[in-house]
Amino acid sequence: MRTVPYRTYTAADGRIIRLAVDSDFWATDISGEDGLDLDISEQQSSGQIGTTVTGTSVGARPIVVTGAILRDLDANERLLKQLLVPGSVGRWTKTIGTQSWYVDVITKRSPDVSGGEHLLNFQFSLYAAYPYWRTAETITTLLGGLQPTWFPTPVSTAGAWYISRYKQDLYTNVPNTGNTETDFTVQLTAMARVLNPMLWHNGKRTFIRLNKEMQAGERAVISTSDNDRGCTYYAADGTEQDGFRFMDINTDWWMTLSPGDNVIRLTADEGRENLTASISAPKGVASSV
Repeated sequence: MRTVPYRTYTAADGRIIRLAVDSDFWATDISGEDGLDLDISEQQSSGQIGTTVTGTSVGARPIVVTGAILRDLDANERLLKQLLVPGSVGRWTKTIGTQSWYVDVITKRSPDVSGGEHLLNFQFSLYAAYPYWRTAETITTLLGGLQPTWFPTPVSTAGAWYISRYKQDLYTNVPNTGNTETDFTVQLTAMARVLNPMLWHNGKRTFIRLNKEMQAGERAVISTSDNDRGCTYYAADGTEQDGFRFMDINTDWWMTLSPGDNVIRLTADEGRENLTASISAPKGVASSV
């Protein structure tokens, strides 16, 4: 038996519309959730048979939702029109069983609403510039910092007892269980002085580097996401500032995790052992779900 999915639309202010057979909003037809078009650039020389493909890119995802309002018609019509204003940003989530997948969207067309006294029909359209579905669940991988021991109780080694130890590995495998590349977020936290920390992607041969002397308690959050690309830097007292000016000019802002295993190296000019670093990314990314 097929598991029937349900959808939710989450507005920027946190308000949610749930679309399911047991809710006030029932989606009777949804188009655009499956299937993607590939945009192809090509050229043809004089006398050439056929063409030469010079580039490809995956197009955006348009989603058109048709449905009905079943209860509290006046209040729910107002809510629908308040949240889905042309240009408003939100998140479209598809939940299948226990797993949820989402795309970030903008409202392309606000709801058309029609009907009578006991039933209202609606249709609106959304636009996902980044078309791939991401899981709501994320995976965080430790690149450097204190990690628990394998044992539930303190471990004695050569007379020294510890319940955690610093991750000494220079290289860490970061998995991507989806079927396409995904962006990610890096968090760097200094426990003491660290000079110029850097992440090197062994497969892509590119890096992300912070050209700064970090002091104890300072933190940098670096994102390669299309919607949030940049660096936010936090002082030890929590003060926040734009950290883009601290980033190396050759930083790969479009670095992604490839499907499968990704080998990442964490280094610093000085004080690597004082650095806690982690990568967070969706558990899976897929072209369709």
